[in-house]
Amino acid sequence: MKKRLTVRFVQTVAPPTAGRSVYIDTAAAGLELRVSALGHKAWSIRYRLKDRARRRTTYGAYPAIPLQEARARAKEIAAAAARGIDLPEHEERQREEEEKSAKRPRTVGHLLDQYVEDYCKTNQRRWSPVARMFEMHVKPAIGKKPLIELRRADLVELLDDLQNKKGLRAQVNRVRAQLFAALNWAVEREFLNASPATAIKKRVTEAARERTLTDSELRAIWHAADRLPDPGRALVKVLVLTGQRRDEVRCLPWNEVDLERAVWLLPAWRNKSKRDHEIPLPPAVLALFGDRPQPGKPVFTINGKVPYSGQKRLKALLDQESGVTGWRYHDLRRTVASGMAALHVPQDTIDRVLNHAKGKLASVYNRHQYFEQKRQALEVWSERVAIIVGDGRDADNVVELHSTSV
Repeated sequence: MKKRLTVRFVQTVAPPTAGRSVYIDTAAAGLELRVSALGHKAWSIRYRLKDRARRRTTYGAYPAIPLQEARARAKEIAAAAARGIDLPEHEERQREEEEKSAKRPRTVGHLLDQYVEDYCKTNQRRWSPVARMFEMHVKPAIGKKPLIELRRADLVELLDDLQNKKGLRAQVNRVRAQLFAALNWAVEREFLNASPATAIKKRVTEAARERTLTDSELRAIWHAADRLPDPGRALVKVLVLTGQRRDEVRCLPWNEVDLERAVWLLPAWRNKSKRDHEIPLPPAVLALFGDRPQPGKPVFTINGKVPYSGQKRLKALLDQESGVTGWRYHDLRRTVASGMAALHVPQDTIDRVLNHAKGKLASVYNRHQYFEQKRQALEVWSERVAIIVGDGRDADNVVELHSTSV
């Protein structure tokens, strides 16, 4: 029904017995008053752009929006439509942009916090070292700088100071790499138009680490572990016997261990290679685990609640007790790999024991798990370790794995 709406009419109009009544205002093109059977009154505005279908937008309820304000809004939308502008759509896009803008990081420090929270914590098992690196080396220097003012020269100066004033070596490359990742992440989300880190080269040439433990060093570390309490003692020996990564062993929960099958199933989400990894457990490892599993708890723990976290002190004690220095936990993996190679274990089997990444085609088409080959390799290595850490008389005699099936 078309009608020149008045304040009194809008106040007193009776609701229909059913459905909804619509009153079209003749004083403001497109303005409608909609009255429901329950007495609710709301404003609606219809408008049309040239060569486009008629559209309708709501504009709140009466009496929160009075007649005069509703008419002004209808005229505003009609005037914009005459100029070819869809005002409600334009305002909606503007609101969306403002919401996005409110979420955009304003400073470098805010960006790094958002990167850690939204990306690192979701996609990286060890995100905390990245957060600490930013806190220690990046935020104090450029954390308060507005993100839109960040320039390549700022990053170069930061890396120069870390290298020349703080005396950092390989850590400078780590800072550079994490900044690269954070800024590229920002570009993807249109927080930045381009990354200012582009073309910044590595500062330090890092030689590939080649340290392996000799038989005498391995024996000394093994016996040093014997003089320490659990879980440190067992942790070190499992690292030696399995060759798995330190934190994958340290954080091992009982739920991943099947004592009956003598196998450890390391899930994809908890390992660097991002795929399920079955690790056969030789008798020597099972002996270290014991026969009283505690489902839901860590294997290596002091309080029964969280994984053992004293690896730094443990390493210092091993160095002190064994007299062996200049080695890292990761060198044990290289020692295991080299030891297996000396036992004529095929390189492909060694890679599968250590869960090294395979070529893309091999990983897609070859789904065989090589479980028995891995079991034989780990058992023969366990026997070799037993000889090495024994009285030492036979440690120089290499025990070969003659089976060609490994």
